[in-house]
Formats: sequence, structure tokens, C-alpha cells
Amino acid sequence: MPGIFLGALVIGAAYAAAFLPRAAPAAPWLMVAGLTLLLVALCVLGTRRGGNSRPLALRLGLGFLALVLLGGFGAALALPPESPATPLLLGLPRRAALVVYGIGILPALFLPLVYAFSFERAVLSDTELRQLRERLAELPERQDRP
Repeated sequence: MPGIFLGALVIGAAYAAAFLPRAAPAAPWLMVAGLTLLLVALCVLGTRRGGNSRPLALRLGLGFLALVLLGGFGAALALPPESPATPLLLGLPRRAALVVYGIGILPALFLPLVYAFSFERAVLSDTELRQLRERLAELPERQDRP
């Protein structure tokens, strides 16, 4: 899957950029892009079945996930430095609140709904399940069992 490879490549570039003085400022932004690409590509891989078609709700949900990740990590990186006088958001500094609530909790609220809306097309039908069981029954027994 090209998204997983590309995401891992961008993350590797972020680590390499961290050690280069001229490229070090770009390292966090490369990491944000690589993590977003990798996480969304893994979600796409997890929802892959037979063909490449996915329900609209699933595609919109994964697009929203990408926006949440880019926006949350990007906003946390773009915020000015914290000071002792900076107000807390729900008991956390602004950056930590963005990461915990925005990136941690927000996807946990909408991704189950996305899965529920696309459930009928995401699971095996009775016919597909029967065909799978028939193919499994045709496989030879393993001889190396004790």
C-alpha cells in the first residue's frame, strides 16, 4: 500500500531532518504529515475488502480523521510558547489539551459512528461467509500437529 510506505518514508525523513541543523525546523511538520498519512493509510487498509470501493460515510470519516490529525497536531505546533500565566483548558495546558482532547478523544467519538453507518457494506454477507467457509474446508489438514 503506497500510503503506508510514503507515510513511513516521511516519518524517516523527519527523524533525519532533526539531525540536520538547517532542516531541523521542518522536522516536526514532516512528522505531522507522515503520522497523518500513515494513520489514515492504516485505517484504509483495515477497511479494505474485495474491491476498492468504500461507503461514502467511511470515506468522509477518514477524510475528517485526516483533518483532525493535521489540524490538531498543526495547531499544537503553531501555538506560541506556554507561560505560567497561560490559562488551562479543562485542566491541561493548551498544547496538551489539543492533543489529548482533539486528537485523542474526538476521533474516538466519530469513528464508531462512521463504522456503524458503513457496517452493512464493511462486513461479509451470508453468501461471502459461506464461500469463505467452503474454501477453508477445501484446504488440506496440517500434518505437523501432535
